[in-house]
Amino acid sequence: MTLSLETPRHPLATALPAASRGENLRFRLGYLLPQYLRAALRTRPYAARLVDRLDPDRRGLELMRELRARHGSGPVLVRGLLGPALLVLDAQDARKVLDGPVALYAVDTREKTAGYAALQPAALAVSHGRQRTARRAFTDAVLEAGVPVHRLGGHFLRVAGEEARALLGPRAEQGLTPDVIGERVERMGRRCFLGEAGADDGELARLLGALLAEADRALGRPWRPARARRLRRSLMRRQARYVCEADPRSLTGLFRLAPKGPETSPEAQLTSWLAALGIVHTTVVQALALLATHPAQHRLAAEEVATADRCQGMRTAAGYEAMPYVRACVLEAARLWPPVPVQARRTTAETSWRSAVAPAGTELLVPTAFHARDEERLDHAHRFAPDAWLDGSAVRHRAAHPFGVGEARCSGSELALLLATGFVAEFLRGGELAAAGVRMGPRRPLPVSFDARRLRIGYRAYRTHRDG
Repeated sequence: MTLSLETPRHPLATALPAASRGENLRFRLGYLLPQYLRAALRTRPYAARLVDRLDPDRRGLELMRELRARHGSGPVLVRGLLGPALLVLDAQDARKVLDGPVALYAVDTREKTAGYAALQPAALAVSHGRQRTARRAFTDAVLEAGVPVHRLGGHFLRVAGEEARALLGPRAEQGLTPDVIGERVERMGRRCFLGEAGADDGELARLLGALLAEADRALGRPWRPARARRLRRSLMRRQARYVCEADPRSLTGLFRLAPKGPETSPEAQLTSWLAALGIVHTTVVQALALLATHPAQHRLAAEEVATADRCQGMRTAAGYEAMPYVRACVLEAARLWPPVPVQARRTTAETSWRSAVAPAGTELLVPTAFHARDEERLDHAHRFAPDAWLDGSAVRHRAAHPFGVGEARCSGSELALLLATGFVAEFLRGGELAAAGVRMGPRRPLPVSFDARRLRIGYRAYRTHRDG
């Protein structure tokens, strides 16, 4: 079946392969809707439990394979939540989009803009043109995009270690829930982003959580923006205090050195960074669960941490650089269960797809979760394979990179990796991990969905261990 995108405004558009009505129904109800119900920015526990019973992630992979088998490897026209979109199922096509210029493959899609309208309409993630250039320059300068270790990396690693260490008492032997770990991850983030004064700012945490909930409901409740505006104003005022009284050992302390203009909106970018701590939290929990259930990888990672601590010092930037395997474990956890399962783009001009042409304004959907588990392209699709990040094979598979690639890649990728790795490394110092409530291990394919509802991460310190 084919469906033409041709309109009077786009006379050059040619017919493109299109999903059938049944395939569209399965795609919208079985793939897109569950992602929306789970919530992109803050998980809704009750909705997530209901959705997970339907196993939408596994069914989604099956649907993607069926679409590619039926329609070929080229993009397939589907019906998204807000209109038609091209589903990019070929790895080379995905690379073309993700490595392409944001001037052509813009990030401010309708769905993303609808969500960020509540969270932060001035965020870099939904900016284009001159505004994006200004906001990207500021964000890249503060987060030091592309730099493996942030200039404040040594301090941030100490903070990560302290927050993780606070969990590793007798309570940890009984098992830590993801929520308990998340509280410490968020506290770590506030200390690093806002300074020590923000560590225990419960009101800021409450405002951010409420605003994230409103942003996730934006598609379903576009007629109720007033509450989101009130929450956003309150959060911005609270953040402004930290910017005005900037702690020099925090990200806000770097604001004065970064390029700024009338369209930069530093506080808006700060809101986005605080919201992204949820990704760090999820990645930490996934990495700990994998290490706890894969003894060989756990042993290698623990040995690497011990060597780095002995040779470079505990919780130091040099020590972090000496932990490539632990970093690979963290990246692999994010690859297996991507924080952003679908990357969306909007074309600003006509684009060619083999013999077809799509008009400007076409929405593109790159299903990262599918490409990361594409067993027809990856021999380690369903295995915990940190070595793939060390030999370069994972990096070459651009469509499966969890933090994005190209001009639209997350500016905070390196910083997020540093914080997550520093947190995980603390669990590997002088103790052993265990996991309950999940069925994972080296002898079986890893589940397509990561169900953290019953997960407990256990930790028991070795008797001979002494904290340095």
